Amino acid sequence: MMRHFISLLFAVAMLLPAPAFPQASSGTIRGTVRDQVQAIIPGAKVTLVNTATNASRETLSNEAGLYVFPGVIPGPYRLAAEFAGMQRFEGDLTLQVQQDATVDVTLRVAQATVTTLEVQDVTPLLNTVSPTLGQTLERQRIQQLPINGRGYQNLLATVPGITERGRVRAYGAPVNTHALMFDGAPTNEVWEGWDFGRVPGLDAIEELRVDVSSSSAKFTRPTTIILSSKSGTNQFHGALFETNRNSGYGVARRRQDYFEKPPYLNRNEFGASAGGPIYLPGIYDGRNRTFFFASWEALRQRAWTTNRYNVPTAEMRNGDFRGLVDSQGRLQTLYDPFTTNPTTFARQPLAYRGVPNTIDPARLSPVAKFLFDLTPLPNLPVSPLVDSNLVIPTLIPRSESSTSVRIDHRFSEKDLIYGRITYGTNNHWLGTTVLLPMTIGDFPKAAGTSNRHWPSHTGSMTWVRTLSPTLTNELLLTGSRDFQWRGSGDAHTNYSREALGLPNPFQAPNWPNITGVGLGSYPFGTGGLFWLITNYAMIQDNATKIKGKHEFQFGVHYRYEMIDKSANSTAGPFDSATQATSLYDPNSTAASPQARPQTGHGIANFYLGIMNYSAGFQRPWVLMRRHEYAGYFQDNL
Repeated sequence: MMRHFISLLFAVAMLLPAPAFPQASSGTIRGTVRDQVQAIIPGAKVTLVNTATNASRETLSNEAGLYVFPGVIPGPYRLAAEFAGMQRFEGDLTLQVQQDATVDVTLRVAQATVTTLEVQDVTPLLNTVSPTLGQTLERQRIQQLPINGRGYQNLLATVPGITERGRVRAYGAPVNTHALMFDGAPTNEVWEGWDFGRVPGLDAIEELRVDVSSSSAKFTRPTTIILSSKSGTNQFHGALFETNRNSGYGVARRRQDYFEKPPYLNRNEFGASAGGPIYLPGIYDGRNRTFFFASWEALRQRAWTTNRYNVPTAEMRNGDFRGLVDSQGRLQTLYDPFTTNPTTFARQPLAYRGVPNTIDPARLSPVAKFLFDLTPLPNLPVSPLVDSNLVIPTLIPRSESSTSVRIDHRFSEKDLIYGRITYGTNNHWLGTTVLLPMTIGDFPKAAGTSNRHWPSHTGSMTWVRTLSPTLTNELLLTGSRDFQWRGSGDAHTNYSREALGLPNPFQAPNWPNITGVGLGSYPFGTGGLFWLITNYAMIQDNATKIKGKHEFQFGVHYRYEMIDKSANSTAGPFDSATQATSLYDPNSTAASPQARPQTGHGIANFYLGIMNYSAGFQRPWVLMRRHEYAGYFQDNL
């Protein structure tokens, strides 16, 4: 539904008349034209040319000698200025994302003899016009900095003030006080404060800018992370990459690895990218006018990690609980709940064929038998009441991908339009409480596991139009969708009824929670299933007007948020801490009965199938809608 909505917005944008589209990652180049004695020169022709695409823009210095090029895409440029009777000026500079670059031009009187034109490097070294505190990572550093993985978050380690990179926080500010913008499109959800499941691949990012204080008035959050997408140029460029980490290359075992081979790891990151002019022989030559850039990258990881568990021994699974001994050597004595005296609450000890602390195998509950059969046997000779008796490798799979396509087209010297769409996927395993050999595909779906399915879409379109030498307009149109599902099971199967035969009045599809078995890391199930769907649509208009020495920036922003959240009803919990096999302590009361020390145990209660049960009902969906309107005015004097 959201994809159709975004497509409709883009179609409407194409039909709009002269107003333009901005990009939150664009910058500004400004300056003053003077002569050798620092007198201002009004009416000087100033030209800005992107040296990668040959796209050019022209303006005239005003009565105060001021010229401004707003809405400039980051990249390499040549700035030229000329005036009758004066020698032509040319300079090269590289504009970074969201940079306000001031380049003052000095024109000298033309000589009668032919002179050689010297092209200078006029890239500003200091920011003298903006109070914003932040840092920019240009393409070269994005490519060359050593990082672990392909996410932009690893680059934030170079930015002072960023204290948390999972959910970005600057100088200790609360979660949800930052905005991640990719070509102006929101790319983080606001309910929990996380970035979308898969952010754009590094090959799709031209530059990264982090504003941590005094951001521009056009941004609505204290901390803003601005990603600028990479565009094509007049030259065809392409790249392929693959990075592999594999335990087959050699890895040492850890001390807790009680098996011959260390945990297996195979991590592959691979991708491809290409960009250039759109060229169809004999049909269309897009050089200097139409460009494309496309990138795709993926992650496939199959990692095993060593985990420690407390699991029932083979004897306990057959009803023999003589090994229920704690670290002080004390036996947990079991009593038969079906021999309870209704007056004194006394009970007979549990025994089978005259052997104390054993239970007739015929009394094994079907639920306990089902889960015992799925649980690996211990591989260490230690009581599960004392320490972990099972040490095994556990699979942690992860699959991610990101695809991004950008198209740039120059209609005229006054009109430039570009659009981008990005699709990402992130499917990974959140963890487990015990390894169970039940999987669907590569991802465990059985008890004790929790998985996350997390696709996302973002799209943006920008149109920059120069209305006059003193007026430029930008209009940005974006749409974003983030779909997150996590929980145990496959989101469809009624495990309580179909696999375990347990009550499930609200038909919750998660694995039921079974707790209180008294063996530490041997509970089953996780929380209920959880959906969080975030949709954004945003329109932002930015205008720049030059009047005398004043550069007025003003605009309006409209953002529509649709947040759909669902936390389904849960199956369970089923709690085995029922004191069913304990002996009543006469020092307690019948209203609040307590067990005598060293009597009864949760694993024996579970064996007999005597558990407390409750069902939680939650509203299936919470639908939240928010309209955000914001205007701004700023005078860059």
